[in-house]
This record gives sequence, C-alpha cells and structure tokens, in this order.
Amino acid sequence: MMSISEPGLTLDDSWIHVQFARTIFQGTPWEYSPGYPSTGSTSPLWSIILSSIFLFTDNQFGIVWATYIISIAFFIGSTFLASRIVTNYTEHIEFGLLAILAFVIVPRNTWLMLSGMETPLFVFILLLSILILDRDDVKYDLLLGVLAGLAYLSRPEGIIVLFCIPLRLIILYKHGKFNNTRFGLFIISGVFALLVVSPWVIHCLTTTGYPLPDTFYAKVHTPSPNDIAAWDAWWGQFLQEMPYLGIGAILGIILIAKGKPFAWILPVSLTVLYRISTPYAALINNARYLVPVFDLFLIVAIVVSALFFKMVALGILVSRNDLSLTVLGTLFLAILIVVPMVPYFALQATNYGTAAGNINDMQVHIGYWLAENTPDDAIFATHDAGALRFFSNRTMIDLAGLVSPIMIHGNMTDSQKMQYLSNIGCNYFVFFDELFAYWTQFLPYGSYQKVYTVFLEDNVVCGRDTMSVFRIYWELTPFAN
Repeated sequence: MMSISEPGLTLDDSWIHVQFARTIFQGTPWEYSPGYPSTGSTSPLWSIILSSIFLFTDNQFGIVWATYIISIAFFIGSTFLASRIVTNYTEHIEFGLLAILAFVIVPRNTWLMLSGMETPLFVFILLLSILILDRDDVKYDLLLGVLAGLAYLSRPEGIIVLFCIPLRLIILYKHGKFNNTRFGLFIISGVFALLVVSPWVIHCLTTTGYPLPDTFYAKVHTPSPNDIAAWDAWWGQFLQEMPYLGIGAILGIILIAKGKPFAWILPVSLTVLYRISTPYAALINNARYLVPVFDLFLIVAIVVSALFFKMVALGILVSRNDLSLTVLGTLFLAILIVVPMVPYFALQATNYGTAAGNINDMQVHIGYWLAENTPDDAIFATHDAGALRFFSNRTMIDLAGLVSPIMIHGNMTDSQKMQYLSNIGCNYFVFFDELFAYWTQFLPYGSYQKVYTVFLEDNVVCGRDTMSVFRIYWELTPFAN
C-alpha cells in the first residue's frame, strides 16, 4: 500500500462504519446525516469499538492507522483462536502452529481483516463461540448467550450462534450432563442474548418500524439466474485458489460423529444462507461476506486432514506419540493446504495497495472537494455512502437506501424519488457517470451540469472507473417546487 498510495481503507463501506463511529462519539448515534437517523449499520458493535478512535484523533490518516491497530488486534486474536481450536481437535500443537500460518495465508483474509470492515471482529466472535460451544463446563452456559448477542451485533447473520446453543444442549444430554439447572441456564442465556441485542432492535423499530437493519431489506432478495450463475462461477475460482474448501465442506461432517460439530456447522450454515439470500452481494468487494466461511472451512480442513493422516500413520507406522510422525504430518498438510494458496495471497497484496489508492483517489478526494466547493447546507444524493459523507460533512441521501430509510421504506417510484430530492433541496448528485445516465431520463437537457470528475486508470475496487459531481437545477425540471 505504501509503495502504491497513501494509507487508506480498501472499501468505501469501511468509511460508513467510521461515520457511524463519529456520530456515536459526537452524541448523535446512528444519525448518519443531521436529522436523518439510520439503521444502516451492518455491524453496530464495530462502529461502537471504532468510536474510541475519536478520543485521540479525527485526522484522516490518524483514523486509518488507528483502524489498522484495532483490526490487527482482532486479527491476532482470531489467529490464536484458530490455532487453539485445531490444537484441541488434533491434540497436537504442531497442527495448531500450521493453522496460524495457513490462517494468515488464506487469500482475501488479510485483505479483509485490514480493510476497515467488521471482518476481524466477526471472525473473532465466531471462533470464540466455537471454542466455548465445544466445552461442556457449566460456567460457559451464560457466556454463550452474551456471545450470541455480540455475534448478531457484529453481523446480522451472527444469529446462527444462538441457534447452535440448543444443539449444545443435545450434546450435553448425550454426555449425561444435562439437568434442570443446565436447562434453566439455557433459558437465562437466551435472555442475556436478547438483552444484548435489544437496544439495537429497539432503535431499528423506532426508526423504521422494522426489527432488522436496512442493509437486510436493501440486499436480501430472491436470487436471479444471473446471481446464481455468478455464484457458481466464482465458487469454481475459490476452489482453485483454496483447494481445502472441498476437504472442509465434505469431510468436515466427520466432526459431527466426534461430538464437535460447530466448526463445520457454522461455515456450512453461512454458505447456505448467503446462497439463498445474497449470492451476488456475498461475492462483491473481494468476497467480503465469504471470508469468514473460508476461515472456518480452513480450520475444519486442517483438523480432518490431520485426523486422517494420524489414522493412516497409526495403522502403518508408529505410535501416536512419535514426534517425528507429527512433524511429518504437519509438513504434508502444509504442502497440501498452504502451498496452493501462496501465489493468490501474493496477488492480494498488490490488490490491497491498489484498492486503498482507489478509495483515496475517488471517494475520499471527492469528499474533500465537496467540503471545499459546496455550501455548508448542501445536500447530495449518491450510492457510495461512506467517504463522501465523512469527508464532505454535507447532508447525504443514499439512493440505495442503506443509510437513508426513506429510500427503501418510502415505497416511492423513481420519479417520486426525484420529486423528494427536489423538495428537500438536494442540488447535487455524486455518481458513477454510467449510473447517473439512468437518472437523466427524468432531467431535461440543460437542467444538470457536470462540475467535477475523477477517473481511475487502475481500478480494482470501485464500481466504475469514473465518478462525477453533477449540479442539478431543479427550476428547469418538472420537479420544481
């Protein structure tokens, strides 16, 4: 990154979390633009954590470096937990050390962990949940309820952790450790989960009348044939980059027989959930939704491969306590799992630096331009809701509806949306040129003017190569007040 650009976040959506963090620090939480409360945070817990940054700095690069530090802390924690789980399952620390290396080398993992998105937090909570779900001590019963609530606040699909708790009860029953006390603690843990998530759910209900964040209503839909085709094509690519995915997905079912199903159930459940609800959205931005799936399947693949190696070796070679045998197995798995990923990991490094430069050169740059060249009370409409809003400090309407509830719940036609923008004095559109062309059907020739443009020569992350600021003259349109 430093050889290609300046320090930056690799996704515009990363700046959405930072903007929400700033509203929390300023005492107007979740009010994305002044007077416009929003439920558009996919990870309210991540924004709460990032809000601590503003105790120390509000400088662009200070925010970026602080976000890196927080992200790296959770990345380190996630790597340790991955190693701990593998060590517990295989009973050999050598395989756990292999997991540390493999976890970092997974293509896209470091990219997303250091993107400014909530990925490191979400993965950390998922891995911690697996570690505790596998333990049958009574002292963990109530903690699981809290973790389930935190998992939901780190990403909505984290609710699957809550659904794993009843399965843990069944396992406890099979082990003869289920009694009335454990059942009572199970009920209380559910109450704890509800208490953790209730402030956010109440905010959603009071803001939009719906219990889930607006990102759910904006992105979840019945998959189209094109969505499914894209999903199938990209999974072919993922299997090429990460051959362990097939091992983890298919052979991971063995963990159910061993009474430790959660490391396999969670990635399978997430994969199915994304496939039936958001197959295309899960793929974009370097497959950001799927990285936790890749991470969890990696753990499963190392575990089941190690178990198979030990089983074969024990039948043919020497005793299970032979250190040289374990080292041999670790080297074998390194060749099988890690080596195929290395070239793709290296490509992601260049991709990371270029992506950070793309966001800095387009959305961050235009955000600064808006701050310097538009009135303080200016309002602009856009689809890229992150850096433009954060750096411009101007009121923003998100036409995609992620952080502007009226756009997704107002049941307006596109023509009515234009009338709404005219009514509130939204005199600027900040759009990719190709996408703005759609809105020109509502605007007579001469009623809009391109006043600023940014073009990216080497674009790897932005939706289009060209983004412009358009000035709208509503008095020349049918929408004039």
